[in-house]
Amino acid sequence: MYKPGVDTIAAVSTPPGRAALSLIRLSGPESFNILKKIFKKGGKKAFPLPYSAYYGSVIDPSDDTVVDKVVLTTFVAPNSFTGENIVEISCHGNPIIVSKILAILFKNGVRPAEAGEFTRRAFINGKMDLLEVEATSQLLSASTLSQARLALNQLDGLPSRQVAGFHEKLINHLVQLEASLNFPEDAIEAIDEHKLARELKIIRDELRIFADNAKNGGIVAGGLKVALLGRPNSGKSSLMNYMLGKDRAIVTDVAGTTRDTLEESMQIGSIPIKIIDTAGLRDPGDKVEAIGIERTQKAIDEAVVLVGVFDGSQPVTVEDEEVLARLKAQNKPFICVRNKIDLIQKFDQEFFGDAVGVGISALTGTGLAGFIDELKQILDKNGLSDLESMVLLGAQQQNSLDKALAALDRACEGIGHIYQDMLAIELEEVVRELGRITGETVDVNTLDLIFERFCIGK
Repeated sequence: MYKPGVDTIAAVSTPPGRAALSLIRLSGPESFNILKKIFKKGGKKAFPLPYSAYYGSVIDPSDDTVVDKVVLTTFVAPNSFTGENIVEISCHGNPIIVSKILAILFKNGVRPAEAGEFTRRAFINGKMDLLEVEATSQLLSASTLSQARLALNQLDGLPSRQVAGFHEKLINHLVQLEASLNFPEDAIEAIDEHKLARELKIIRDELRIFADNAKNGGIVAGGLKVALLGRPNSGKSSLMNYMLGKDRAIVTDVAGTTRDTLEESMQIGSIPIKIIDTAGLRDPGDKVEAIGIERTQKAIDEAVVLVGVFDGSQPVTVEDEEVLARLKAQNKPFICVRNKIDLIQKFDQEFFGDAVGVGISALTGTGLAGFIDELKQILDKNGLSDLESMVLLGAQQQNSLDKALAALDRACEGIGHIYQDMLAIELEEVVRELGRITGETVDVNTLDLIFERFCIGK
């Protein structure tokens, strides 16, 4: 049963298995008193002191046997991660020893921590808001340095300050509006609706920029999806293998070898990419190939950038024309790649028209640097490499942001056309939903959904 500030909790904060060291973390009001029962320190330094390390032995009180030689680190409330008294036990990383120390703790008034409970306590005790919680989650799951950097930027608190700024401005407008409505006899100055409309539209524009940064942050956190499209045997799988530096996709001269989408992670510079090899686009020859082409369309829908791959050693075909038409119809940035330039060229050099086109050989690597440069330019142009401005939101926070923007749109469009009490209702919703982004207004069920994604020990 979750009881912040009442229970003292413990969990292993390092991965399971044998290691040189393991770390057991305790948090709660009785952390120090419990350690006084089971820990015999060396030296004369008083226990506990803030930000202090102690060498000594963990003792089993039932028979006074030494379980392990450990180092304790103490953090005194409120100056700790959770805002509570914290002790971190650095012990030898033998699972038997770790299990024994935990068992002793659990017999002496400690209970096992739930998933994410340390971070949850930090949130409840005001040590971080939900934007910083989300950044912590993303930092733990980051698979590239760019993703980690994006999360660390958010932990510095800039997005939190931005949302707090929107919140404060809207609260001020709401207070003035409600005062004018509720206390007209007190000679409250009437609302200047033209001024209010201008100021709300400025906030809305800024909030839309914040929403765009959140959208880009979500894309980068998951890896920017780049889909390779083309007719069979154009060289999509060869291009994927060359970019990955390994034979991930099967390559043969048999048309339709790739029957499903293949997805692999890589980096272009510091930007995390998920490159997707797709089934060749043509009239399907059988049911299996038809399913593969359906999945190709799904990959197209999810991709941030599309790459059309064309066989430069063959004349332009009807299928090539259909691929180019599909690229142009998606309303997404795309690059046209003329592959197999190491062979005699029969492809119409003017076929791509105004589209960005590069020549490469996926077999030898010729031209790949130019292709990567074009891809980088597209990412830069679309703001997908500017990590400093990006924001990370969880699903619940994104939902609240969408609702806040929708209510603010209604308020902006309604000024001068709806009663001011209706306008106040819209602003109340905006304020409420912005509070849910940072956690200023949030319910227990939402917190459960957020923190269940964390590992035990964090």
